[in-house]
Amino acid sequence: MRPTARGRVAARSVPLAVLAVLTALAGWLLAPEAAATAGTDGKSQAWSVQPTDKGSGGARRLVFQLDAPPGAVIRDSVRVSNLSSEPISFQVYGADAYNTPRDGGLAYRQAGEAQRAIGAWVKLRTNALVIPARRAADIPFTVTVPRDATPGTHTGGVIALDNALRGAGTTDSGVDVSIQRAIAVRLELTVSGPLTPGLSVSGVRLDQTSGDTPFEAGRATVHYTVTNTGNTPVQGKAAIAVTGLFGRTVATRTRSLPLILPGQHTELTLDTGRSPPVDLLTAKVTVSATGTPDTTARVNRLALSWPTLGAVAVAAALVVAGLSQLRRRRRTLALEHV
Repeated sequence: MRPTARGRVAARSVPLAVLAVLTALAGWLLAPEAAATAGTDGKSQAWSVQPTDKGSGGARRLVFQLDAPPGAVIRDSVRVSNLSSEPISFQVYGADAYNTPRDGGLAYRQAGEAQRAIGAWVKLRTNALVIPARRAADIPFTVTVPRDATPGTHTGGVIALDNALRGAGTTDSGVDVSIQRAIAVRLELTVSGPLTPGLSVSGVRLDQTSGDTPFEAGRATVHYTVTNTGNTPVQGKAAIAVTGLFGRTVATRTRSLPLILPGQHTELTLDTGRSPPVDLLTAKVTVSATGTPDTTARVNRLALSWPTLGAVAVAAALVVAGLSQLRRRRRTLALEHV
């Protein structure tokens, strides 16, 4: 069964992880397609990963977009190209995609992690190979859709990892750092059945930092969690409004949301700008996307600026002291006239 292309999609070679390590260990970086890094010997280590065949329209595919019913077996192929002047040893595998807990970036599970979804459905003819300089290798693979697979879009990737540790330089403290590089081609498999997009927002929190001087405006930051409650990836928008007493508008912002995968959630943060030093604030977040109803969550917070409160307390103390002294003077004058 051949894959069915469902339109052009922008390339998604997404950072998987960067783990800075000491000399004896290594992190790895999911690099942009055909990204290059200079080795310690100055030789280029450029390479790329992409679908082998073109799409039905004749254009080069940038991602794998597949459609199949439960129980189907799909066959496809990935091309790994060594664009450098020396052989490169690769590890190639299928991986689940997920949203990072903060900021919602698209990431992929590493080779040593358990693949629980589409990453476990992918089987490559080989998982390890050495590609000579200026050569490419086409690696066939199958995607076996479980018979009990749920309808909707399942997202993962085909990853090619350079096995070599590459020197990334020396830190300010004089420690050598090495990394590994990987490239992912996103794989989207839509299992037959109804598609039900959905988004929800929860966990709204409003933080405020005070100004340094009395009556100086502070800064308000809104935190909120967005969850994809449907069965297809959704990229929507969030409208954030901060109001004060009697509905007075303090700030309004609208921002695009990252692509959020089904069942995934992520915490997002937005600096809404200046906020009053003392006020009862309400933060309201509304998320929306095409084909989904808007959902809203809100939170109240009493904004208190300690420099402002201190100034008010000092002023109040001075007023109380002045009134007390005025009463004493009046009593003294009254006694003198008796």
